[in-house]
Amino acid sequence: MARPRERILILGGGWAGFVLSRNLSPAKYDITVVSPRQNFVFTPLLSEATVGTLEFSHVVEPVRDRKQRINFAPAVARSVDFAKKRVSCEASIVQGTATDIVVRSEPEKVESTREMRGKELDIQRWRQGTKFQLDYDKLVIATGCITNTFNTPGVQENALQYRDIEDARRVQRRIRECFELAVLPNKPEELRTHLLHFAVVGGGPTGIEFVGLLADYIRGDLLKYYPQVKDRVRITLYDVAPKILGMFDESLSTYAMETMKLQGVEIKTSHHIEELRWGEPNKPPIQMDPKSCLTLKTKEDGETGVGMCVWVTGNAINPFIKEALADIDEFPEASIAKRPSDLAKDTKPAGWKVKKNPKTGALLVDGYFRVQLEAKDETTAAMNDVFAIGDNAMLEHGSPPATAIAANQEAKYLAQRLNKNDFDHAAKFSFQDMGLLAYIGDDKGLMQMPHTEVTEKSKMFPEGLKGRTAWLVWRGAYLSLVLSWRNCFLILIYWVLSRLFGRRIQ
Repeated sequence: MARPRERILILGGGWAGFVLSRNLSPAKYDITVVSPRQNFVFTPLLSEATVGTLEFSHVVEPVRDRKQRINFAPAVARSVDFAKKRVSCEASIVQGTATDIVVRSEPEKVESTREMRGKELDIQRWRQGTKFQLDYDKLVIATGCITNTFNTPGVQENALQYRDIEDARRVQRRIRECFELAVLPNKPEELRTHLLHFAVVGGGPTGIEFVGLLADYIRGDLLKYYPQVKDRVRITLYDVAPKILGMFDESLSTYAMETMKLQGVEIKTSHHIEELRWGEPNKPPIQMDPKSCLTLKTKEDGETGVGMCVWVTGNAINPFIKEALADIDEFPEASIAKRPSDLAKDTKPAGWKVKKNPKTGALLVDGYFRVQLEAKDETTAAMNDVFAIGDNAMLEHGSPPATAIAANQEAKYLAQRLNKNDFDHAAKFSFQDMGLLAYIGDDKGLMQMPHTEVTEKSKMFPEGLKGRTAWLVWRGAYLSLVLSWRNCFLILIYWVLSRLFGRRIQ
């Protein structure tokens, strides 16, 4: 009889989870991906789709496999029972807009407070997904992170985050709204100025690339449709650090700042955001009103009016990792790769918890990405059937940066180990530094070479590239990472079309 395939459950459909699912052997594993998103988002080119250079369909791949080699559950994981090898999930199929349409009241109908509360309860009931459980033989946790708002008042409610297709669509729509509102004949002059002030918070690669493409989009395309507001448009980049692109060398970071300033981007480093609210500056706050502007308050400059604020700061651990993966109710004896030597064979271990980085809260894994448990006396035990990769995990020694390249390498390494089942004698994961890339606008980019040991041979090569050469390398590198030939071909075609005829205004 044929040996049954092992059930491997992957929590998350981002870079790490998606690449892993495509590299596992379907002959050896029964693969199931659990993710609230039905599509994998190619995040390096998300900004290009936002400004109309590409279509959003060009930067997504379906999590479901066309050849039916991969099962998919559109859901979020709520808890994990390591002893029973079971994950509790909640379906995320019918949520948000589709549900709200069903229970939305007619605009002309005035309802009582009791009726409105009843409809709100209906919305909450509809949004509760079907709960179910999935068993596994091996589990991979790749749920990723969320945006860190640093508990800044008003940011969670009023800022536009930038992690998914829906986030990018909202940003795209708001840019156009601000221009349309600003050219209305009855708008006060001061409000026009506020509406055309675009703020981006976060000076990392994502924020820099978005600002660079936004400047290209406004200067090269939008102002041809709205020439009457040419002198009112402002783009401001805020960052709490003393320089942007802190992971780049000083010379490349300085070049980026100078280049972006020439494009009209105002860069404010060492600035601390204190509040984001709806309403004009130095006036009483108002309820959310997209026809008006927002007020961004900083410790250094006070209040300023903005049409939109895109928040692209660092990562924070998601609630599932933070809350659901904490204390262990029952010690998973069968999952432990090596029982701690100080525990007697007849002892039932108690007081164990999932081992995490005390500073960030990320799962601390060993060199093979195995999730570890930790006792009160700091005794550690690794599980041989539970793994974690991507932004929600950190290697105990020499963890790579939280980038798409790192997640891609981690996923391919773990897939290779699982396919060969050679954890006992394989080398531990080692990150291959491929350098850093960033687009800074005006067809210019940055490329920082990998930092290696200085030798006579290495001195012959430049420490980094900048300008148009780096931009071409940036495009070529990201194009090589696109995970389907179809999208690779379409991206090339649309890059040419955008160059010839301009970006699409949506």
